[in-house]
Formats: sequence, C-alpha cells, structure tokens
Amino acid sequence: MSLLPDPAFEAWLDKAKGVSVLNAALKLGFAPKGGTDKATDRARGDISGPCPRCRGVDRFSVKPSESMWFCRGEGRGGYDAISLVRYVQNCSFLVAVEWLTGEPKPGRTAKVETPDEKAAREAERQRLQDESDKARADGERLNNQFREDERRRCREIWRNGKPASGSLVERYLQHRGIPAVPAGAKLRFHPEIHLRHPPGKGGEIVHTGPAMLSPIADNDSRFGGLHMTWLDPRLANGTAPAGEKGKLKFVVAGEALAVKRSRGSKNGGHLILVPAPSGRVSRIVIGEGIETVLSVWATLLEAGEELSETEFWSSVDLPNLGGKAVNSVPHPTRKQTDRRGRVYAPRVPGPVPDQGDPARSIALPDTVIDVLILADGDSDRFTVECAVARASARWAMPGRTVRVVWPDDGSDFNDMRMRRVRAR
Repeated sequence: MSLLPDPAFEAWLDKAKGVSVLNAALKLGFAPKGGTDKATDRARGDISGPCPRCRGVDRFSVKPSESMWFCRGEGRGGYDAISLVRYVQNCSFLVAVEWLTGEPKPGRTAKVETPDEKAAREAERQRLQDESDKARADGERLNNQFREDERRRCREIWRNGKPASGSLVERYLQHRGIPAVPAGAKLRFHPEIHLRHPPGKGGEIVHTGPAMLSPIADNDSRFGGLHMTWLDPRLANGTAPAGEKGKLKFVVAGEALAVKRSRGSKNGGHLILVPAPSGRVSRIVIGEGIETVLSVWATLLEAGEELSETEFWSSVDLPNLGGKAVNSVPHPTRKQTDRRGRVYAPRVPGPVPDQGDPARSIALPDTVIDVLILADGDSDRFTVECAVARASARWAMPGRTVRVVWPDDGSDFNDMRMRRVRAR
C-alpha cells in the first residue's frame, strides 16, 4: 500500500516552513541587541542576543541570509523555524507546526489542553531548563577555575622574571631602535620560557629560551594574564642580523611559529608599557605592539615632548584595540572562493563598537582628555580602519580628544623608528 500525498497537510506544513527563522525567534521572545529595528530578514550577518530558551546573554544568534539559528550555550542549532520552535518550546514536530501556523493538523480539531496536561508539559520543560541551567553553571564554574589557575601560573612566571634593564630585553629593544627600557616599564626578562606547538598546555615543548614578559592588566588594573615575546638568543653576543627584528624564528614542519603569545585573560586587557611619571594620567598613547608604542615614546622623548601625564599602552593585538563590533561587514577589495567555486567578499569586524559588554573592551581612565591611537600600516588597511574606528567611538566622550595617526604605507612606527636610527 502506498501513501498518497495529502494536499491539505502539505499546505499546512508549507505554511509553517514559510515562517522565517527570525520572525519565529522574535515571536518566541528573542530580543536582539540593538533593538528590532535592524533585525529584518534582509539583514546580513548574525543577529545576536539572549537565548529565548537558555537565557544565556549573547549566546543566541540568527543568520537570516542562511535561515540559520544557533545557541552557543546549548550547542544546538538548525536551519528552519520548526526546529527553532521545537528547541525553545520543547515540543514535537507537529506541535511546532501548529504553533507556527496557529492551526491544528488538517483532519482534526484543535485539542484543548487540560490543566493537568499543561502542568505536566510545563513541569517537564522546567525540568529540562533546570538541567540546562545547572550544566551551564557547572561549566562556568569550571571555566572560572581554569582562568584563575591560569592567572596564578602566569603570575608565578612574572614573579620569576628578572629586571628588564641590563638584560636581553634591553638589547632587544635597542636592536629595534629603542634606546633603553623606560623607567617604571612593566617589562621583565625570563631566560627560560617554554614555546609549545600547538599552543596551550597540551602542546609539545619545541623550544625553551629567553623571552620578554609584560603583564596584562584588566580595566580595574588587576593582573589578568601575561604577554610573552621569545627573543633571538643571538642578541646575547651581538650576532643577531641588523636587518631582522630580533625575535626568535622557529619553524616546525615548514610552519613559522608565532613567537608573540598571550596567556590568561586578554579581552579588555592592556599592557602598561610606560606609566605616567607624575602619577596623573591625562593622555594615553595606545597601539597594537610593544615595539610600536615604545618607538613613539622614544621619538617623543627625544623631541622634548612633555610626557609627565602621558601613559603608553599596548592593546596586545588589533582585535583587542578595537574591541567587539556590532556586526561584520564585507571586505571591499578582498575576494575568496568557496568549495563550490563561488567568489565572495570575506567579512571582517565592522567599524561600529558593541557596547554591550564593557568588561571585554579596553576602558580608559576618566581623567584622560587626550587619546592618541597608533594605527599599523603593515596590516590590511580596511581591517585596521574598522578597528581604530571602533576604538575611537568607544573612547569618545565630552571634553576628550581622540586622534588616530598612521605610519608610512606598508610600515609600522617601529619600522620608521629603525630606519631613522640607522640613518644617523
């Protein structure tokens, strides 16, 4: 016996399938960050916010262009409104279709739920929610413990570091055109730091050698982690080639390993490279790399600039300089090809900052009235422009001036500094 298609059932099902994932999410109580004005089916990229089921902040996202939804808290997702309703309502396929269409299955009248049935359904949903909440809380507790253990390990490495002045760190900085370790600089030297591949506790130790250390401070000036730069051992006897940067070069299976790494909590953190001599901070000079920022410090110092209320910070890296973006935007010139041969523009974090989680972005003291952002000219220009635009918008406030300065094309400020020093 063959089952003949039921036109009424198919039409009922198609009606449910016609509901967009975004509209279903909004009907289920999804509240997108930034409001619902821009949350349309024509929106490109992810629309994120609290999950309508697990309630995890910023854990749920909808991508209308792909009819996709995903909850990072539960690791669940799908590609249609029916699967979303089943997830949020904890219901069967047919009940989800009834919910979306507002109509019972063809051929039957809507079943009126008795008070006992409703209580049982809600009790089961609450049980599943409680299990989910407990699992999430347990996971967060383990993550917090791991972060605290990692901070403790990083703090121990920092304590075991030696003064930077007179060490290989100072030779490294001089090799990069920086005359000396600044007074009060949060820099230390360690003769034996393990380099792992791949990075992380489980990685194999492939090298142990000298490194420059700098503590990562959070927005409350607490120790959050550690930034490490492995140094070329040839700096010790003066044989490091003048045309090279003085960092360690280490290759595994043809891959040049990153020799600038961070441990602990980096997001929203910064490196205080040169504290304000007066103790009062009215100006911040901030850039991505240690060498970039110290190059500008050395140049301003030589020019006789008044720096008593100026601090020099490193943001650790470019994404941390700009902080999180509200959304991603297509790159205007870069193109990539997917597996099907389709050419598309890769997306990068956009110019508008996400202000929803201040702890994950660098905050400046309220006493700061002048900010100088050092852009890099040796990275992708559009990506850097978006990052410094986010930083500028994030740090703007009445009475404060925020400026962005750019180095020569294809260079950073340390490249310019090294050329200037070697031309003397």
